[in-house]
Amino acid sequence: MYFARWGRYQVIEDEDLPDDAIPGKLYLVGEDGRYWIAAMRCPCGCSTLLEMNLLPDSEPVWALRVIDATPTLHPSVWRKDGCRAHFLLRNGRIVWC
Repeated sequence: MYFARWGRYQVIEDEDLPDDAIPGKLYLVGEDGRYWIAAMRCPCGCSTLLEMNLLPDSEPVWALRVIDATPTLHPSVWRKDGCRAHFLLRNGRIVWC
């Protein structure tokens, strides 16, 4: 297992995607506690902004769990192009696949 150099990811809630997302942050985009996108910089260092859909009526879809401000996404995130990173975000940490 390899963990990203940022340690635990921190959750930031907002109504819009960030203009300049900070590595090590998971942005939850939505309103009133209902989120439709989770976004983050690719942990490989390529700096691509990754967007994971959280709405169950669209695919692909990820499930989000946040306990004590610590995020977990399911399933894994796998970039099929570009850097081809494949990782899990579990308990706020990146676990490479």
